[in-house]
Amino acid sequence: MQQQNDDEAFDKMEIKMSSDSAPLNGPSVNTSLSFSAAQRAKRRQYLVGALVGLGALFLLVVGLVVSRNGGASREEARDGVNDVWGELPADVQQMIDRDVNPCDDFYQFSCGQWIKNADIPGEKTAVYASFSKVEDQNELVLKEIMDENLPYVGDLYNTCMNTTAIDALGVAPLRDTLKRIAETISKNALFRLAGELSRTGGPDFLTALAVQADAKDATAYLLYASQSGLALPDPQYYLDSKRWDDLAKPYEEFISQLLSLAGWKEEEAEADAKLIISFEQALAKIFTPKEELMDPVNTYNAVNLTDATRSYPLLLGEFLSGTAVRTTVAANARAVEAQRDLVSVETPAFFAEAEKLMLTTSLVTLKAVLAYQVLVGAASSLSEPFVQASFDFFARRVGGQRERAPRWKVCLHRVVSAFPQLMSKYFAMKTFDLASETAAKELVARLEKAMLALLDDDVPWLDAETRAAAKAKMARVANLIGHSTRPERLPFVLSNDASYWANRQVVAAARFNRSVLRIGTSVDRDEWFMAASEVNAYYNPAANQIVFPAGILQSPFFARRRHPSQNYGAIGSIIGHEITHAFDDNGRYYDGAGNLVDWWRDDTDAAFRARTTCLVRQFSAFPVVSAIDETTVLGYVNGNYTLGENIADQGGVKLAFRALQDFLFHRSEEEELRDPQTMSRDAAERLFFLSFAQAFCARTTDEAMTRRLHTDPHSPERWRVNGVMKNSPDFARVFDCPVGSAMVPETRCTVW
Repeated sequence: MQQQNDDEAFDKMEIKMSSDSAPLNGPSVNTSLSFSAAQRAKRRQYLVGALVGLGALFLLVVGLVVSRNGGASREEARDGVNDVWGELPADVQQMIDRDVNPCDDFYQFSCGQWIKNADIPGEKTAVYASFSKVEDQNELVLKEIMDENLPYVGDLYNTCMNTTAIDALGVAPLRDTLKRIAETISKNALFRLAGELSRTGGPDFLTALAVQADAKDATAYLLYASQSGLALPDPQYYLDSKRWDDLAKPYEEFISQLLSLAGWKEEEAEADAKLIISFEQALAKIFTPKEELMDPVNTYNAVNLTDATRSYPLLLGEFLSGTAVRTTVAANARAVEAQRDLVSVETPAFFAEAEKLMLTTSLVTLKAVLAYQVLVGAASSLSEPFVQASFDFFARRVGGQRERAPRWKVCLHRVVSAFPQLMSKYFAMKTFDLASETAAKELVARLEKAMLALLDDDVPWLDAETRAAAKAKMARVANLIGHSTRPERLPFVLSNDASYWANRQVVAAARFNRSVLRIGTSVDRDEWFMAASEVNAYYNPAANQIVFPAGILQSPFFARRRHPSQNYGAIGSIIGHEITHAFDDNGRYYDGAGNLVDWWRDDTDAAFRARTTCLVRQFSAFPVVSAIDETTVLGYVNGNYTLGENIADQGGVKLAFRALQDFLFHRSEEEELRDPQTMSRDAAERLFFLSFAQAFCARTTDEAMTRRLHTDPHSPERWRVNGVMKNSPDFARVFDCPVGSAMVPETRCTVW
């Protein structure tokens, strides 16, 4: 189960990509370790950096030139900045803390002044120098679209904004559902009911379903099933005694409050709250650890549906019966035999233990749990008391958010979630053009060229056979830039006269049915899994594809009048990040066609693992301190969980720096004469690293950072920057950092 605050998921079983995924800046809403949260985070690798604002990326081709010989010598600049300070752009200088030595803490050096002056808006749990600016810009564009009152998007938005009508209904939209749960007479019937509810946006209960490309036959869609059932962000919230001691009483009070709002008597609400908490604690103990969910080989367990339902009679047998998935697929003439009768059970150990747990759990408890899941998942769509209760606990207490977001923003993001392709079309019409798309593709090509060169010349531990396979995969990487051009099929009608809840149910049901009807059919490789307005990007290994939405293709990630070093440092490193995902600890298991295939020789595989082990140990030693009191350690980076993103961060910067050097420093005399000299090489190289670091300048509440340590596969921003710098010989050379300084350890850990 996934509790939702301001944003709603209309895709309870939506088409998903077989790729690692994690929002660039961490989860935006409270998440549980369910298939729809951590497991999808395994399946999509989002950037978490920024691409670039394009307007005219052609500047990267005809932009300002860096002198090959100009500027002071590095021997004259041992402090790493004074000799070139005047050459750096003013906006870069304004963010730097000049009291910090870049060789001691490059993140603090790059972002320190900005951090001192940055305030986290009450409606957010974090603020970012670059990402927040673009997100705010994009929200205003989306608001303009909403004001045009277009079909579908206008209907859903208007009914969402009608809080008077929503408040008048109270809990009425759920009354029939809660009554059916209360009247259920057996566990079998309860699981069937849970499956039925999931068809219209209801909770996962204990079984999260998704439809995505078959990992071993990427040409067809397959049904996947994984663990679910926790309302808190991660099992550790239940299992870590200190964290649980802080949350136990407030959580019990919240559950009791929610049940009381729905009509429970006070003593009944208190009793059921205790049952629910006891059940979730037991469930947390049998959850498959998130680190194991990152392994695409061990989590692929395709079995016959009949066998699966026999092995897990409640969690799959009865639940799937309620969803009507099997009968729907059986009647679909387009579904091929190979996938229509299969399900990949991603967490078999969880399902086995959960079936045992069901034997000792009373029907009374299970009914209370399902009722609570229905309520907590719907709370943000109900009347004001439900919305406020949900906010006070999940957003304020767990996430550290001080204020609720304005209603128009809440409804705006719900519309984007409901109609991603339609909203992408409207957004791109206002922000994106052919010149931007062309320029972005050219920059991507430069980074891909750098990766091929790296595989050719600078990975000595690759054997010839594996090297050839890696280059063949790289040559097949596809790119989607800007937005989807596919029309969104909408086989339903919404109405301004209907309730928001009714419109919500219609959208959820249509999305569910669309997903089911794809099981066993051919994969659409041009399908997007991200709205064009998102400030993000991703790599999809099932399609061997990198995707850059229009939302991130704008300033401050890219600007026409900026020096190329800034563009390569900001967007270039992000493009390189996504390219490197094709060869990280997850992407490396897929071939150029997107199939889960072992193309590594044993000795080369061992060499890769040795290098990643070094990286895991290094990052696991990085402490994450409180933003309020730096002597308080909130926790440590999870080197195993963040491994793929750390590999991608390092590879991205390395590729972007090489591409920049190729662009700026290997030019003919004619090219140099044609373009004016504006910056010394020393300044240009330092500007590159500063631009990378400043893309990640951020301030985050302690509560949100604690949650991120458990749910976000990206390292916190300080370690995303400093972790890369510690392992970069290029950085050490450019900033004259001596071996033994904080940014230049005796032992470096690199993969690519």
